[in-house]
Amino acid sequence: MEDFKPLIEASLFVAGRTLSIEELAEICKSGNIGSIRRIVEKLISEYSARNSGLEIYESNNRYGMRAKADFEGKIMHLVPETDMEPAVLKTLALIAYSEPIKQSKVVEERGGRAYKYIKKLREQELISAEKCGRTRVLTTTPKFREYFQIQDLKGLVDEKKITEQIEEEKDKTIQLKFKEEIPDNIE
Repeated sequence: MEDFKPLIEASLFVAGRTLSIEELAEICKSGNIGSIRRIVEKLISEYSARNSGLEIYESNNRYGMRAKADFEGKIMHLVPETDMEPAVLKTLALIAYSEPIKQSKVVEERGGRAYKYIKKLREQELISAEKCGRTRVLTTTPKFREYFQIQDLKGLVDEKKITEQIEEEKDKTIQLKFKEEIPDNIE
C-alpha cells in the first residue's frame, strides 16, 4: 500500500481540483479505501511538518494540493490566465457577488448575451439555476468554491433569501394565472 503514496501525491498535484478517497482508490486500482485514507492523512502530516511551499488540504471529504497561503501573493502572477472569456468571468462575478440572483436581473445588468454566458457557466457546473416562475434563480456551486479555492460562503449565501425569491415568483405566477382566469367584465 505504501507504494501508492507517490501515485496519490502525483494525482493530487496534477488534478487541479480536489479528489475524493474513492477517486484516489480508483486511480491506485485499490479497493482498500481505509488504506488510501491513511496514506492521504500521512501525506497531510508530512507536508505540514516540512518547510514546504505546498500543502495537502481537505475540503468536504475531498483532498487537494495547493500553494500555502503565505506564498500566494508572491506567486499568483505565475498562475496561467483562466480560459474563461472576460465577459463570462464578469457574469460569474456578478452572480457570485449577488447570489441568489434572478437570471432576468443578470440579463438586465449584462445584456442579452448573458443567456449564452449563463448556459456556459451551467455547463461548467460553476452555477446552478432553479426554476422560479418565469425566470431562474442563479447561485454558485461547490465546484465554483473549489475552483476559486473559497472554503466557506457562510454569510455570503442567504438560503432564506433564495426561498423568499422563489416564493415571491410563485405568488406572482399564481396572481397572473388567477387574473387570466377571471374576466374583466365581472362586477
